[in-house]
Amino acid sequence: MEKQTIVLEEETDREFKGGLAVDFFKEKTELLSNVKVGDLITVYINTRVNESKTQPGRYFNSITGWRMEQGAGSESKGSSKKENDDDLPF
Repeated sequence: MEKQTIVLEEETDREFKGGLAVDFFKEKTELLSNVKVGDLITVYINTRVNESKTQPGRYFNSITGWRMEQGAGSESKGSSKKENDDDLPF
């Protein structure tokens, strides 16, 4: 099975930065062919929890990448509805 793991680090001024290891499998490893250390990328992931087969009651997370975009595409793509105080439900 072909697998490639990348570690994503958040871009922040905070003292303690967070990171996330993301696995890419099979043909999805090709998405990483042009990525270099320090590139700003957006990664789309799936997460799942699995129970250990050898230690019942212990769980671990699986984080798998399925899409990747280079550049600063991390801006929110949510609704652009303007908030209006007049629309309050009370």
